[in-house]
Amino acid sequence: MRDSWQEKLQIFLLHRIPLVVTFILMFIFFTPVNSVQLNYFRPTIGVICVYYWVLKRGYMFSYISAFCVGFLIDVYSSSPLGLNCLFMMLLVFVTEWIGRYFQTASFGLGWFIFGVVGLGQILLKWLVLTVYFGHILSLNEVMLSYFSTLLFYPLIVSINVWVQDHLLPQERINE
Repeated sequence: MRDSWQEKLQIFLLHRIPLVVTFILMFIFFTPVNSVQLNYFRPTIGVICVYYWVLKRGYMFSYISAFCVGFLIDVYSSSPLGLNCLFMMLLVFVTEWIGRYFQTASFGLGWFIFGVVGLGQILLKWLVLTVYFGHILSLNEVMLSYFSTLLFYPLIVSINVWVQDHLLPQERINE
């Protein structure tokens, strides 16, 4: 029997919850701060959320969702348009590949793996931006952002776990 349009709409909206939660968290952390030093301490919430949702609910967080997250980061950060889109989609690819081996890993191991993946991504992004601008960018600011991202990882993951446990169905809903 065919699903009614209401059921299809409900499934569609349920599959967008991870993206909406990611946007909300990003907007909270995009709030302007009147301190130059604190702006460098801003964690990359989009990277944490993309990593988490692809690892835990990959069928709900696709390349298109990652592209949307990257586009929002590009618009906010005034980086070259498409750069963060590319890196978020690359993060989805790497996380899917790693997820085959570490999907049921403990929190500590997941945090460590995120640290390695995040470090690789941020250094590759720094290298691309250095080539793009034609001069070496400060690595101190990049590493401060990286360490703040690692510091905020448990908080953001706990919020995402709460969303997964309370707002999403326990079993997979087929499209």
